[in-house]
Amino acid sequence: MAIDRGATHDVMARPLHDQSARTEFVVDLKRFLSSLSEGNRRAFDKRAAQGFAESAGHAPATVEEIGTALKADPFYQVWSAVNRSAQDLMWINVEDSILTDLPRMNEAARKLQNRPAGGSLALTPGFEPPAYAYIANIHGQPGGYMREVGGDDVVAGALYESGGNAYTFGLGFSARDSKALAVIRFLEQRYPRFRPARILDLGCSAGSASSAYAAYFPDADVHAVDLGPAMLRYAHLRAESLAVRVHFHQMDAERLDYDDASFDFVVSHNLMHEVPQSSLGRIFAESRRVVRPGGLVLHQDVNVRSANASPYERFMFKWQTNNNNEPFWEDFADADAVSLMREAGFSEQEVAEIPIPAIDAGRRPWYAVLGEKSDAVGTRGSLFGA
Repeated sequence: MAIDRGATHDVMARPLHDQSARTEFVVDLKRFLSSLSEGNRRAFDKRAAQGFAESAGHAPATVEEIGTALKADPFYQVWSAVNRSAQDLMWINVEDSILTDLPRMNEAARKLQNRPAGGSLALTPGFEPPAYAYIANIHGQPGGYMREVGGDDVVAGALYESGGNAYTFGLGFSARDSKALAVIRFLEQRYPRFRPARILDLGCSAGSASSAYAAYFPDADVHAVDLGPAMLRYAHLRAESLAVRVHFHQMDAERLDYDDASFDFVVSHNLMHEVPQSSLGRIFAESRRVVRPGGLVLHQDVNVRSANASPYERFMFKWQTNNNNEPFWEDFADADAVSLMREAGFSEQEVAEIPIPAIDAGRRPWYAVLGEKSDAVGTRGSLFGA
């Protein structure tokens, strides 16, 4: 069974007519703005670069100089301001939809206790997340990932799923899009006998990928970890509503409370750009520690890499940091993930950067760094028939 963004469930917010109409407007606005983004390049080439050269006496060459030039251009100013406003409008409407429907969602959560799918939720009393979890309300999500009001609160997770869907549709992706299904398709092509007995999803947020793995591999023991308690409550209820078995834990991916060599497959989706680079190496090291010899580690993320980008592209990457509450976006773009994986214990032969084709044909592929932990005789991927 495949679960993608088209899946609905009992604890998902059900917007009213006007709320749905406003969300559709925001999605269309975001798509329109996305179609205009290339206009920034034309504005830079035809106006902004020339204006900077006339003032400075040389053409803009560095990321900072390109930023100075482009920020003075009216096209970029309008595009950037409306883009930020569209993000704010999205969150305002999504939060309104959730808070309006919250009594029904809470009642649905209560009823789920009578028909469990067999998953579990383990929150840790006194849990102290790393300081970076509070540094910003990531991509403008109201209250951030750590938002929690009361012991049964699920709003952070509901915001993440409904807001994430609106954001993704606004980028032009279809409801079929699923990062987890893209990874599964890639793995089945590379490892035809891919049948992991135990899977660990790091930074699971609202649990969409975790549930996708549990649905696709129903015999697997699927575990998922995240920092946010309300995020995890929602993820657990979401999985139960979809009748898939996932065990959710409040845990720091830098310090996993699992035994060595206890999983066949360790995976993350879009986690790398949400943590500082100083944390990334520790997450990679923990991933390698808990994966079995012959098993796989795969960290997937957006395809934004400074090493292969021009100074103009690097400035445009910075829009997410400067305008969309993504404090670690540049950390990820600048990171040498392969070197960090090798520092975490993978050999040169065991690690590689790979593109993961998106489910939607024609879309830019996802970025991933793959680690194949060798078994006792040096065979990589042996658990999956490499």
